[in-house]
Amino acid sequence: MNDIPFIWADVPGHVSYILIAISYYLTNIYWLRVTAVLGLSLEIVYFQMSGGSMHAGIAWDVVFIAINAYQIYWLVAEGRKFKRMEHAHLLRQGVFAGFSDTQLSRLVTAGTWRLLEHGTVLTREGEPVSELVLICNGQAAVETRGNIVAHLRGGAFVGEMAFVSGNPASATVTVEHTTRAFVFDMEKLRKLVAGDDLVAVAMHRVIGRDLAQKLQLRNNESAA
Repeated sequence: MNDIPFIWADVPGHVSYILIAISYYLTNIYWLRVTAVLGLSLEIVYFQMSGGSMHAGIAWDVVFIAINAYQIYWLVAEGRKFKRMEHAHLLRQGVFAGFSDTQLSRLVTAGTWRLLEHGTVLTREGEPVSELVLICNGQAAVETRGNIVAHLRGGAFVGEMAFVSGNPASATVTVEHTTRAFVFDMEKLRKLVAGDDLVAVAMHRVIGRDLAQKLQLRNNESAA
């Protein structure tokens, strides 16, 4: 069997397809797009070095590169916007510690910072919930059927069950000490989650973790 000669012109092609293959495995959307752009650029080099009529392939590669470059631009812009946001570090250090700048920059469009005074009622048992509240620092009391059953502190959500199920509030939650919170408009957040899979997965993960922690705390208090 004759040996197949190694053709240097094929090197950009092999590297190109390796990079494109790697991009399929990446979960970070920024690096996925950067890798795809590099792979497609090398594919154009490969087409040029190979000779023959490659105009159609090159033209489509240019289109794909333009699309990815546009998305990279917006990913970078969104990340910079989040870093300039006031008190952004409080979200980064809390329950959203695992989120990328892009995920957080999109997430904060659905809410605002708010300083909640003592006595502010966040939810009322049996009534619709229009906001999902993330307590960043401070404290709130959880009351059901007239009895205080828990106290929520920094890192806890208020209204998370309503966000997941769409049902009315299962408890009345009242601020006990002046509290800084990030307050999401429930409808805006639902629309964001419905249209952005990356944010949806991350958001449901942190809410699931919050619910699990509250359940564990309640079980511990019941056993005590």
